[in-house]
Amino acid sequence: MASATRPGIARFIPVTVFMPLLGASLGIDGGPIFQILAVEDLGLSPAAIGIAFGLGVVSLPIQLFASRMPLHRARRNTQLFLMFAAAQAWGLAVLVGLGITGGFASMALAITVTAEIALSVLFATAWQPLLSQSVDTTQRQRLNATWPAVARGLLAALLVLFAALGGSGRAVFLGLVGVIAVVCAVGLQRVPDAPAAPQAKTADAKPGVRVPLSKTTRSIMIVFAAANIGALPLWLVYLDTVLWPEANLGLVAAVQTAASMIALLAWRPTEGDLTGRALVAAIILLGAAVSIPLVGDSVDTWGSQTGVFAATAVIGSAGTTLKVAMLETAHRTVNAANTVRAFTMLDVVASTSLQAGLLASGLLIAASTTNTWPIDPYLCFVIGGSVAAVVAVRLATTPFSRTESTGA
Repeated sequence: MASATRPGIARFIPVTVFMPLLGASLGIDGGPIFQILAVEDLGLSPAAIGIAFGLGVVSLPIQLFASRMPLHRARRNTQLFLMFAAAQAWGLAVLVGLGITGGFASMALAITVTAEIALSVLFATAWQPLLSQSVDTTQRQRLNATWPAVARGLLAALLVLFAALGGSGRAVFLGLVGVIAVVCAVGLQRVPDAPAAPQAKTADAKPGVRVPLSKTTRSIMIVFAAANIGALPLWLVYLDTVLWPEANLGLVAAVQTAASMIALLAWRPTEGDLTGRALVAAIILLGAAVSIPLVGDSVDTWGSQTGVFAATAVIGSAGTTLKVAMLETAHRTVNAANTVRAFTMLDVVASTSLQAGLLASGLLIAASTTNTWPIDPYLCFVIGGSVAAVVAVRLATTPFSRTESTGA
């Protein structure tokens, strides 16, 4: 049960449930709704989409500076991000509603770049530190697993709906996404500000000296970086452009989201070690990635279509389990004196690796369309990332098992 000084999880649920929808709509981390409207409504090329997703790295200097933000600003920064996201969703609604294509459609790419920057600077530096201070380990795992499962289920249904809508319907959909963001921001007003982070209580701590990150925290960063590269970046764009042009992208995205939801529902909170779950998930991720080339050069049979959906589902499920395990491990090993900095650095590594993967994927997908390569460049990239994820988790399990939960 939450202590008397903690607000419980109810006040955090709306943001937890609707953040995947916001990210999917604005193109954050390669959001599938944005991918669909980019290729179907705005006529943007895979290379342009990949470059835009990759440009999120321009936020790194600002995000590193933002890691110095005091913990008591976490709630307000989260609210500011949500209000900014609402304005961006309305901007996309205007572009789609007016049927903008050609050069003016690049405004959508500017929106997704700024959305990624806002997430990195305002949300990533605030949300997990706020949870770390406000709820206990069981509540936190529910907020990072059980309720996100509800969010994935909702997103899966909305992906199918969005894919079925026409231009005006999609514009209304995005407008409502903006309204939801505003409602979530207002709801956080009831969450009390987190207290200022205490000074480190280690024997060699000195006033004004920044507490360094532990080996455990740095190992977690490596795992996230490797996993993000192997988690099918720009998968919908690859299907539409290379492997399966006739695919229902909304249905594929819904399967991926539903698989993630099932993995989250299957998660059982525990106070025990979580690295074993992470290793199994990484191995499954690799197996599914290796199976994709077996589908063939085109998806034109029932068996090949089933193979695509199966690989999509397994990778979505395994990747989700891996990240939840590593995120909770981070909460247990981060020192309260550097909570904001540790989670900010974790997001820097995770988001940068994902953005780099999206950028590389856009270019590799463009190369894959030429049909002059003996081995598909994009699939080689995905499999290589999956191998790196297994190696990173395996190497990281040793420091996890030896580090005390009070380490930083």
